[in-house]
Amino acid sequence: MMSQKTSALGSFFLIVMFILAFSSIFVFAQSQEVNTQHYGYIGKSGPYTRVVGPSVVYIKVEGIIDTAMADYVKSAIKYAEEHNAVLVILLNTPGGYLDSAQDIVIAMDSATVPIVGFVYKGWAESAGTLILLSTDIAAMAPGTQIGSLQPVMYNPTTGSYEPVNESKIINAIVEFLKIHAGSKGRNETELARFVTHNDNLDPQTALKYHVINFIADNLQDLIREINGSRVRLPSDNSTVLIRLDGSMYYYSPSFRNSLLHALSDPLLSGLLLSLGMLIILFTLAAGHPALAAIGALLLFLGLAGSGFNPNYTALFLIILGSILLFIEIHTPGFGVIGGTGIVMLILGIALLPVASGGMAFSIAYARGLLKGLYATGAVIGGFGAYAVYRIIQVRRRPSTLWTLEGARGKALDRIEPGKPGFVIVEGEYWKAESDEIIEPGEEVIVIKKEGRVLKVIKAKRGS
Repeated sequence: MMSQKTSALGSFFLIVMFILAFSSIFVFAQSQEVNTQHYGYIGKSGPYTRVVGPSVVYIKVEGIIDTAMADYVKSAIKYAEEHNAVLVILLNTPGGYLDSAQDIVIAMDSATVPIVGFVYKGWAESAGTLILLSTDIAAMAPGTQIGSLQPVMYNPTTGSYEPVNESKIINAIVEFLKIHAGSKGRNETELARFVTHNDNLDPQTALKYHVINFIADNLQDLIREINGSRVRLPSDNSTVLIRLDGSMYYYSPSFRNSLLHALSDPLLSGLLLSLGMLIILFTLAAGHPALAAIGALLLFLGLAGSGFNPNYTALFLIILGSILLFIEIHTPGFGVIGGTGIVMLILGIALLPVASGGMAFSIAYARGLLKGLYATGAVIGGFGAYAVYRIIQVRRRPSTLWTLEGARGKALDRIEPGKPGFVIVEGEYWKAESDEIIEPGEEVIVIKKEGRVLKVIKAKRGS
């Protein structure tokens, strides 16, 4: 009897334990389902809160990733948001400055429209990989590659690179990747290997390792692939539907961004820095300080390309250019100082920022303002160039002394040999002598000046 009760009680406990275990598994599964939710691409089915489209705005991030490229991407994000368009970033870059890439990533996570990264040719190494993996949708074209995210230290004066192995820097980059790329469903193990092992992946391997979302042959193929996708945005945790009609618009960089991006090439910036310093040193040592202005110009351009704040560079160029023009106008020279000052003024105005987060007017207004600044700089530069040209012309003319010889006048008294009289020449009264008789009122010609006395002759008719 006791054994039957014990058996029944044991069965009851087994059933209870089974129910509890099943409930725990169900709750755990539910919690896992919640935890696996992420930002970025979440498929092509399910609910959504709003629609983004029907057009695509695309930009090209090529060459070195620098402050100019970061400004370009931020400006494109604002433009896409104003037009409720999907932004596609076409990548073909060996990398660049880590802080500039991080600025781009932070700006992308704050966007209210989906951002798609596409390695459309070549590669997206280092900082380019960081940008690609942090987009809402990542794609690659066949034949491209990504990877090699270990940071390096670059010396622009020598052109040498040195890998960074400090754990505090490596760990910080890995954590940044996990926050901004891992939150979009990327493989966090492979994200870390990009930094710690410099892994490089082709499109097929990247898709297999869940690092990217799509492989597309070209931009048109990518647009077809992402059409109808749902994207959860980290900016407001909303889910949007991408609905496209195939229309595309290329958002071109401003002249300021293009100039700064060209200067940021390590070879060019290093060359400008070296030449600028050498010209300044040699010209000052040789006693030709006027040519040092050219060295200063090259030095400032090299600094701008090496990551120095372009706003400060623009300010320094405008101030120094104005000083050089003032020096050229008020001191003798050969036009080198003035010409360099004009170039500095034009480049300084071109590098001035025309938009920032604190401005409340539209991009169209900012572009109009930029054109106005360029026109003003061109007018000022043209006027300065003409003034310097005229000054050079005057300085190149042979110097002449003021003289009365050959000047005409009129006799006021009767002048005879040995008896001087007064004449008026160029509005002034002079005592004059002559070897002939000259009556009052007759015209005379000055042939010589001896002290305060003029030697004159009678002006012949027709002479």
